[in-house]
Amino acid sequence: MQNPIEQQVEQVIQYRKQLIAVETKCSQFQGDVPAQVWLELVEISRRLEQAEEQIRQACHKLAGEVNQLRGEIMTQLSDYNHWRDQIRQVEEQFLLYIVRPGYQLKLAVRQRERLEQAYQRIYEGIQREGYPNQEELAADIHRVLAHDAAASEVQEDVPDETLEQEESLYDTLINVTVDDVEEAISREELVKEFKRIVIPKIHPDTSNTSNEVFINVYESYKKGDPLLMEAYIAEYRGEIAPEKEADVLESFDQINNLWKRYQRLLIRLARRFEGLKKDLTQQELENPEKIKPKFADQRQEILSRIQDEAEKILYWRGKIEGLLKDNLGDS
Repeated sequence: MQNPIEQQVEQVIQYRKQLIAVETKCSQFQGDVPAQVWLELVEISRRLEQAEEQIRQACHKLAGEVNQLRGEIMTQLSDYNHWRDQIRQVEEQFLLYIVRPGYQLKLAVRQRERLEQAYQRIYEGIQREGYPNQEELAADIHRVLAHDAAASEVQEDVPDETLEQEESLYDTLINVTVDDVEEAISREELVKEFKRIVIPKIHPDTSNTSNEVFINVYESYKKGDPLLMEAYIAEYRGEIAPEKEADVLESFDQINNLWKRYQRLLIRLARRFEGLKKDLTQQELENPEKIKPKFADQRQEILSRIQDEAEKILYWRGKIEGLLKDNLGDS
């Protein structure tokens, strides 16, 4: 069943078809148009004008709703950015207390596992007499120990590009969902729209926008975040109003499509916002310092496990060196 506005749109379409038909009929009389035909033309024109006026009023009402949705989107976007800034402060502590020592632990575990496996391989090789001579046995053992020493040196520095893969807290919170991708307009169209509407209003060369705002907004473009890009497009598009000279049906379609788009955008933005907050309490986000003790306890646990792994590494190095001494003497 059609809603009232859809019925009005259909009426306008039908009246326009009827008007074209009557105008075509009038043209056939070559100026001597019968009065009945003129009356028909006037009546259809009157009805069409009334129907178009109803659509015009609907456009104004719908434009008001679109502007209200835009206001809600801007509020949600502002709240999201505020909480995201808080998350970034938490992220810095997360990186310091958890990610870096956690990566060191991962390397230590791998190093210990390699030594343990190497010992088992060499020991079994000796038992099966798999080494043709002592020189090859010694070369294999020295190679394992040299590789282990190099691995120990690598652990001293944690490359930033590796840590980027480990920083799961912030990335998890801002990752685009399948629903975001599915519901968003095409990326190519979105990028064009962002460049056309947003960039001129935030770029230092074309606006008075502060550098802080520019960096924050432009970040969504650099990261290719379709949800935030679309939210900024809504913000910087500004309020809308029906164009006086535009065809009422075209104007209605444009405003109605924007209304539907803003409705979906607001829902997805709210979903993203809830995802941002769910992993941390409001108290922790409002005061990131309060989460430091929790991270410090976790860091201490990680450091303790690193120490355990370090002792195991020394143990297995000693076992491998023992194979060298037992089978080759002190040479």
